Amino acid sequence: MILILVVYNNNPVKKKTVYNGFSYDERDFQSFKQVLHKPTFIGIDNKNQPFKVMANKAVRLKKEPNIFNLEKPTGEINSGNEKFFLSGDKGIFNKNVDQLKVKGNVKFNDGENMTFTTSEMYFDFKKEVLSGNKKVNGKKNNSVIISEGFKIFNNGEQIFFTGKTKLKLINEKN
Repeated sequence: MILILVVYNNNPVKKKTVYNGFSYDERDFQSFKQVLHKPTFIGIDNKNQPFKVMANKAVRLKKEPNIFNLEKPTGEINSGNEKFFLSGDKGIFNKNVDQLKVKGNVKFNDGENMTFTTSEMYFDFKKEVLSGNKKVNGKKNNSVIISEGFKIFNNGEQIFFTGKTKLKLINEKN
């Protein structure tokens, strides 16, 4: 019995690092049985504006009950009269600090004419900072921007592109 325990505990632990420093162990999600179907998490940012994080399915982290592994996550952020939407294939939501990381076919848009697509995006709801260090494509009206990374502050009021960036502006009056 002791030999089995020694062999089991000596297996290398696979760690997945999540953007901005919080991480999880793959086994934390596999051995825990609490699964939430169609969950909705609601919170308020520093300006008392509501936000929502939703998913098709969420699995609660074994050691940290306020961290969820999400399938098909979506997010909705209110900023005054505007709403912004976020979606992707997979995600991790840390309810304690209101942080969301989304991976795979990530889209961020205002529901009208501004759209950003990338493979990975991180959102801190309390600080109102949306960022990513993967290639991003952005479109607004007919203009296009491609960059190696980005940071969006104050729900879209300030956008910074990092790394090599290519911008193509189209005049709509023609």
